[in-house]
Amino acid sequence: MVIRRRRKNKFVEVVPDVLKATHTWGCNVYLVTTPGLAFIDTGFPLDSKTLVDYVASIGPQRPEWLVATHCHLDHTGSMHRLKEAFGSKIAAHEDDAGVMEGKVPYMKFKLDPLHAVYYKVLGPLYPYEYVDVDRRLADGEVLDLLGGLEVVSVPGHTDGSIALYQRERRLLFTGDTIRNEGGILEGPPPQFTPRMDEAFDGIERRIMALDFDVLLPGHGDPVIGGAHEAVGRMLAEHERETR
Repeated sequence: MVIRRRRKNKFVEVVPDVLKATHTWGCNVYLVTTPGLAFIDTGFPLDSKTLVDYVASIGPQRPEWLVATHCHLDHTGSMHRLKEAFGSKIAAHEDDAGVMEGKVPYMKFKLDPLHAVYYKVLGPLYPYEYVDVDRRLADGEVLDLLGGLEVVSVPGHTDGSIALYQRERRLLFTGDTIRNEGGILEGPPPQFTPRMDEAFDGIERRIMALDFDVLLPGHGDPVIGGAHEAVGRMLAEHERETR
């Protein structure tokens, strides 16, 4: 598919057929462009207008799918508004779909004082808007994006946290399961992860079993080349720290 680029386009290409939105308030927002448009995560609710404008800047096509790596607000907050704007369909793991639809309570976290004040003051800017999930994903399911994106279940951060794997391109979207904060690979954020041991077990057993060279995290810069080895070093460091 040919993307019509204009000046001040706010998507940047990270690898062929995968664009990354700039200047979002929430997580990294990726736009897959083949065989059609689809978002991988969508940021906070206040990111929705930015994303609508970004899509309009590249042509008339609209995203068919909005795919959630997990149910947290900074990854799914715009989905309700984008679904209304574009008529898109929502895909999320079956174990997180209930939270996104308001049928299962949104998880509560015990925060340090700084984060507690931050969310109390700014919380009204980030309302959780429930949205119907059109496709409930399961481990091993394949989405018709990028020539086939395989769902890899890695619970721990949330019950339904997933990675998305493209075998031929050796490419992996990791959501919050693996982040690249400040140029340092890390697991999910401890203050928002109720089962950290399970998350790292999933990284070791499921993620490291995959052959990937490119890692597209939910937070921080993409790792283009040498990603599998970098995750291995992260695991080794985590093991040393937790002995």
